[in-house]
Amino acid sequence: MSKVYILGATGGVGAQVVKELLERQVPTTILVRDPSKAASMFGKQDNLNIVQGDYDNVDNFKTTITGHERLFILVKDVDSMPKIKVTFAKLAYEAGVKQIVDISSISVSGPYRENYIAAAHYFSEDAIYKLPNRGNYVALRPTSFFSNHFFGDNKTVQFKGIITGHQGPDEKLSWISTTDIAHLAVNIMTEPVEKHVDMVYNLTSVSMSGNERAAVISRAIGKEIKYVQVSFEQQYKVMVEFAHMPHYLAFGLLAGNNNGSSVNEGLPLLLNRPAETLEEWITANKSVFGA
Repeated sequence: MSKVYILGATGGVGAQVVKELLERQVPTTILVRDPSKAASMFGKQDNLNIVQGDYDNVDNFKTTITGHERLFILVKDVDSMPKIKVTFAKLAYEAGVKQIVDISSISVSGPYRENYIAAAHYFSEDAIYKLPNRGNYVALRPTSFFSNHFFGDNKTVQFKGIITGHQGPDEKLSWISTTDIAHLAVNIMTEPVEKHVDMVYNLTSVSMSGNERAAVISRAIGKEIKYVQVSFEQQYKVMVEFAHMPHYLAFGLLAGNNNGSSVNEGLPLLLNRPAETLEEWITANKSVFGA
């Protein structure tokens, strides 16, 4: 079975990728800043190789990437994202990696340079795609994560019985479960490289309005929740002060054309199972919402 190398192994999506690869008995190498943290997260596993390293020092990556056929890349550093991704991708292809699976963003499917986040992902994809003599490159473009509800909705649900947003109550936004993102990435990296070649997969499993989300949360936690529309400025303030986002991220997320993404009807085929629903996700995490 192909050996898989993971960049971004300890985050919300990356950790799920690692765990599922290990469940499938796939030899997996992870590059992490803190090996002790990774060891506590994943435990001692025969198929897990933990390498200490970071984005500023590629030496350990260069000496350990040989022999791997797949590379999973997830980079949260928006400022340096294109440079980081293309640097590691180039080294990986030169070492014989046949397939890279990159967590990009649905914003790349929208208008050119619509915002700072979209530009970072666009230039990352473009730089990797244009590498000479490269292997296959699969870009996964997820929309808003279900887990974004942890940026404040969980607290307003718990203490005020509401969720908020600057969109109209019947304006739909698109969503995806991080579990589905991770599961699809693992499927791709354990299926023949030739199956997915240079595919781009837009990942939207749910398109839902604020009122619809409130109804789903109400059912899942057994408590009536209302959607309350707030101003753009109010929601921006929450993201900056509560979620501690810098201006360019908060503004980009709020101003982005999230409602432009339609549900990918082929997602269950790619996952080999139905996509996780928002109600299933809320139910699994209802303790975080005070239920």
